[in-house]
Amino acid sequence: MQITSLHKFLTATEANTSKFQMRFWFGLSLIFAIFYSLLELQQAFSNKYAVQDDARVYVFWMQRFLEPDILPNDLIADYFESVTPVGFSHLYKIVAMLGIDPLLFSKLLPVLLKILTICYWFPLCMQIFPVPTAGFISTLLLAQNLSMRDDLVSASPRSFIFVFFLAFLYYLLRQSLLPCLGAIALVGLFYPPFLLIIAGILILRLWHWKEKLPQLSNNRRDYLFSVTGLVTCLIFMLPYALSYSKFGPSIAGVAARELPGLAETGRISFFSDDLIWFWLLNQHSGLIPNVLEHPLNIIGLFLPIILHYPQRFPLTKLVTDKVKVLPHIALASVVMFGLAHLLLYKLYSPARYTRYTLKFIVIIATGIVIVAILDAVFQWAKQHREYSSGRQILVLGFTSLLGILLFFYPCLLKNFPTSLYRVEKNPLIYEFFQKQPKDILIASLSENIDNVPTFSKRSILIGWEYSAPYHVGYDNQITERATDLIRAQYSDNLAEAQNFIQKYGVDFFVLDESAFTPEYIAINPWFIQWQSIAKDISLKLQQGTNPAFLAILQRCSVLETNGLIVIQAKCVAKTPQK
Repeated sequence: MQITSLHKFLTATEANTSKFQMRFWFGLSLIFAIFYSLLELQQAFSNKYAVQDDARVYVFWMQRFLEPDILPNDLIADYFESVTPVGFSHLYKIVAMLGIDPLLFSKLLPVLLKILTICYWFPLCMQIFPVPTAGFISTLLLAQNLSMRDDLVSASPRSFIFVFFLAFLYYLLRQSLLPCLGAIALVGLFYPPFLLIIAGILILRLWHWKEKLPQLSNNRRDYLFSVTGLVTCLIFMLPYALSYSKFGPSIAGVAARELPGLAETGRISFFSDDLIWFWLLNQHSGLIPNVLEHPLNIIGLFLPIILHYPQRFPLTKLVTDKVKVLPHIALASVVMFGLAHLLLYKLYSPARYTRYTLKFIVIIATGIVIVAILDAVFQWAKQHREYSSGRQILVLGFTSLLGILLFFYPCLLKNFPTSLYRVEKNPLIYEFFQKQPKDILIASLSENIDNVPTFSKRSILIGWEYSAPYHVGYDNQITERATDLIRAQYSDNLAEAQNFIQKYGVDFFVLDESAFTPEYIAINPWFIQWQSIAKDISLKLQQGTNPAFLAILQRCSVLETNGLIVIQAKCVAKTPQK
């Protein structure tokens, strides 16, 4: 009797489940999601100088909302402001008007986004497969998947994909027109590339299979949703399609393939000689990067198989007609993936069109498959009038194993949650630059310089984290600045450094203590990207040719802390040439 009760509890449908049971499964899902968010918050507030890896790129310039006079004439700040979606920047602007620091808001925002995502995900699952246990399993898997990557916790524009895209799907399946159009508009304001996937879904839903042939729908409501949705997509796409960037057109075609920044050793590791990696697993070019990262996600791939055997998996008969949205999402995403490769970087990164949507599909499918298999196992055990003790043990063992894997898999991971918060160990350098005038410019090849705009609110000439090679005008300027800095820092003629200071108006240099060793050249990302420059400099260092900077380190340094040396440019400019 106990195993029968367990069977009924795990496979009860929404129709014959009490409100308490529904609230229980949804509440349990929410508890896990909030718990994972609290773990991320713990990392976020573990140190005064902690910042999420990607958040710093989008948030640093928004500190201008509170202090308009910081980062004046800053190329990097101006560029990232220009490429930030209008909805995202205005949200932070409104928050800043309330006196909330953008960096603080970026740490708190992911908690709200995760809660809202779960609030849409669970009922979305119920629309497709009205079994609360399956909804809980899918929701828990989603919460775990979200915490295994930094997409949502980054508080960047892509963080809004989850809640707004899922809201669109939920209202689409519910046939709620105005909320659906509102969700489309929000996607356009916060992450415009996803409008293309939504447009594909709206077109595909007009077609139905009849006698193994595609035919247009006869339902007028389908046309109402699709036409109004497509018009909304067009309205919010046009400003981006017609906008002109002062940083030039997007990198495209042959130029993209020859760009060091998109090479395997570049800032955005896009191209690769490994075709499997390039087409399937690469974060920027692959079809399914991270989609099957959680091992239980693989179970979702078996959904098409079990749907073909309803006699063996009777619970699959409860899968509603709304499951058709899953292949629509998949097809629209894969088509956009192909077009993004064909029109490289005119439609942004190809992987962005599939890495989230395909994961959504397999997670929903996994919840359905797990519960359907559980039901089949219980049904198998019921084939005899009385349970044998052996079958009871097998059934309970199988159920317990699935439960253990589901609940405790994150405990097996070395890093969970994977929030990628950077906790800096050089607070003195940030405090030093905070005391300097707001219009200073700092030049450095060190990766440690990347957080100066966030924590010191001062401009840097270049930064590895900010060297996104997507627009020709911006990439050309960053490349020129970086190569000029390399020549100035490693030249044996101090005049090159002095000319560099005059050209860019640099006030300080920041050097790693090991900057003038061949080992440093081998691991610094700027030199890894530009191998030819690295070879020349490394060879000179090995031959004993000393850069002129070495002779002025002690004389011109104003701060040394934790492996970093701050050099005053004014001192370098006034040093007599030998």
